[in-house]
Amino acid sequence: MNKIVELSKNEYQDYPLEYSYVTKYYYHVSVKQRRDIRVIIKRKRLFKKQEKTFKDFLFQSYVEQPQVFGIFDKKKLIAVIEGSIETWNNRYRIWNFLVDKKYRRDGLGKQLFDHIILVAKEMKARALVLECQSCNDPAISFYLARGMHFVGLDTISYTNHDIENKEVRIELGMRLD
Repeated sequence: MNKIVELSKNEYQDYPLEYSYVTKYYYHVSVKQRRDIRVIIKRKRLFKKQEKTFKDFLFQSYVEQPQVFGIFDKKKLIAVIEGSIETWNNRYRIWNFLVDKKYRRDGLGKQLFDHIILVAKEMKARALVLECQSCNDPAISFYLARGMHFVGLDTISYTNHDIENKEVRIELGMRLD
């Protein structure tokens, strides 16, 4: 078991995170609207596997009272999770969650995820939520295996062509009561 430490805002404000993952699948979202609204989400195989990358930063100003926890290998931050309570609805939101590529499948993600569940429960949050791109099949599989379930989607979160781009914002969550 690796030691989880809380990271200070003073030291890690705007600390850069470089996300990277390889995916062979995506969740295809289809919305049909006539008299009823029908949403269908199907896991589909991509023609060829894709690598996706993007950047984010810790302790962003839009995060209400962020809490950040990390795991180090010597002095190198190798895994990090950031979350905060959404006071308006009493949910705990995971904003950032990253394990360095070299350390994936070593249990660090599970360890941090279990830790953030305890933090959220200590804060008396009623639920844990996060967003994930519909093309990030490895992350979605991880979250589903941890007991999270589908709670919503946004088809124009990243661009006005999220469905066509196969990158729809999927919201996953779990009840904590």
